[in-house]
Amino acid sequence: MDENNPQEPTYSRESIATTSITSPSEMPKTTEPAPMERPAPFSTGTLKTRLSGWLEAAWNPQHLSLAEVTAFLKRTRRLWLTVAAVAIGLIGFVTLVQRLAERARNMRERRHEQAVATVTPDQLIARCGVAAEDVTKEVYPILMRTMSYPARGDRKLVVAFSRTAEEKSDWVFLSMNDESGAASYDTPDAKIAALPCLDSKR
Repeated sequence: MDENNPQEPTYSRESIATTSITSPSEMPKTTEPAPMERPAPFSTGTLKTRLSGWLEAAWNPQHLSLAEVTAFLKRTRRLWLTVAAVAIGLIGFVTLVQRLAERARNMRERRHEQAVATVTPDQLIARCGVAAEDVTKEVYPILMRTMSYPARGDRKLVVAFSRTAEEKSDWVFLSMNDESGAASYDTPDAKIAALPCLDSKR
């Protein structure tokens, strides 16, 4: 080889791999995550459909297995609890109303009994006013006093009292009858109903 001749550069026949530089605009875009799908709202139609299916299954128990019955009860547990709570509430409310009504009725009956049992001629005048007729008869050794008051329906009620001939004896309420004798009032409620002024605190 000639030393005076410069050596020519030798090139490899192997291809040099070049890395292409891509511009930012050519870079692949990252895929954004898809938004999460929201569950479909529980519509009234869906509820009706499920209830109709449950009711149909309930009416045909021979086609139900134990697992299906258990699943049905679990799905409808809230409904059954609501129905049970409403039923218990209604029973309690009705019971309370009945007890209150019974208590009020008993109190009214006791008041009527006391009003009739303790009335005297003077108290009757204070409660109902002066009698249309006031007659006292002596049937020794008893004094009888009858007092008449007008009532509804153009009737007259005769209230009878009696006491012994002794000066310090008290008048005792005997009876209340219609003047015509067509009706008599035996119970305190009947007497108060016929002559409401008896039920007075005077």
